[in-house]
Amino acid sequence: MPRPETLRFDGRVLYLTEDPALLRAQLHEGAALTYEPERPLVDNISTDEITPGWVCYYYDETLAEYCMVGLRGGVVQKGDIKGGGFSVIVSGRSKGCGSSRETAPYSELKSGVGLVIARNIEKIYGQNAQNIGLLTSTDFGLLPRIARGEAIPLAEFTRGLDPISADIVRYGGLFEYSKARTAGEVSPPALTTPARPMTLAEKILAAHAVTDLAADRVGVAAVAPGDAFFVRADVRFSHEYVTPMADALFRGAFGDDARVTHPASVYTFRDHLTFLDDVMPPQHVAMGLKDVARRLAVVQEGFAQTQGVRHYGEVENAVGKGSVAICHNAVIEDIALPGQVVAGTDSHTCMAGALGCFAFGVGSTDMANAWYTRDVRVRVPGRDARRRHPPRRASP
Repeated sequence: MPRPETLRFDGRVLYLTEDPALLRAQLHEGAALTYEPERPLVDNISTDEITPGWVCYYYDETLAEYCMVGLRGGVVQKGDIKGGGFSVIVSGRSKGCGSSRETAPYSELKSGVGLVIARNIEKIYGQNAQNIGLLTSTDFGLLPRIARGEAIPLAEFTRGLDPISADIVRYGGLFEYSKARTAGEVSPPALTTPARPMTLAEKILAAHAVTDLAADRVGVAAVAPGDAFFVRADVRFSHEYVTPMADALFRGAFGDDARVTHPASVYTFRDHLTFLDDVMPPQHVAMGLKDVARRLAVVQEGFAQTQGVRHYGEVENAVGKGSVAICHNAVIEDIALPGQVVAGTDSHTCMAGALGCFAFGVGSTDMANAWYTRDVRVRVPGRDARRRHPPRRASP
């Protein structure tokens, strides 16, 4: 069922301020701040700060315990966000830059946060948030209304979105939307762009646009910047940081007996943590993280065997040990072909563009949904899709 038409955010509002004392007061002393436009907020909070790499060894609700522990300054500690009773988190420019890891917004959602407000929301982070039901906004005018206890219309969070994204927000996440789509209860608007000169990327997307899910039809005459639709992916791949979480989400949404559609086009890679035993810091070993991280490989191998997909695992011989292949390299060397659509859970997936593919990174929910339908949502890029904020300043 879709969400209610109005929403309330009855918990606390956390302002991620540049002032460590103010941040500490909110986290540890119960201080409540009001919105002040002139108060400096932290910019460029990356997904690596929300959930550092070692936190990503977890892929369930345990992530909530470690939400924001990588935030610069070291003020946020384990359990601070989850235990703080926050329903809204506020920051400055460029929230969610960095890698495509969905663990970041997932950790916020499972901490009890229902809304993230920032000057601008980065694309993959924003899409991951939509997919799991975490609301985002760039409207700071909502903060006084929330402080007054006002019920906020759902339309405030769908304004300006393409029709598919808006429906996903209305349904509370991609899985609920996908179930409604496969049941014929909702469908993307038909693409009506007339024939026009197109770039290579646009031609690939037009050829792969899903026009009838039930009848398995793809292909339209043309697409244009701003068009939003689902495309049929030729290649879907994930690495061991993401496969276990996507598998858990896949089975949770579609049942333990759910099977990957067209497994011959799905690949898994053990490439990020191959040398972990050699490089894990002693403090992480003491936390028991070595066993947690090893579990990722076990779960990934089990998924590949159960679903019948090709797995690029580890290799060990007289020379040494390593990975059979690095995911984004193997895709362009062994798997992808020119003109294909490639979706992967690695931030370097776009490397397959060198072959003349349309290749892009996605999060765990997008991948799990793509296992189910073979489809991934896209919005045709163009000049209007360029970043609208100044580039990050170089480090001194």
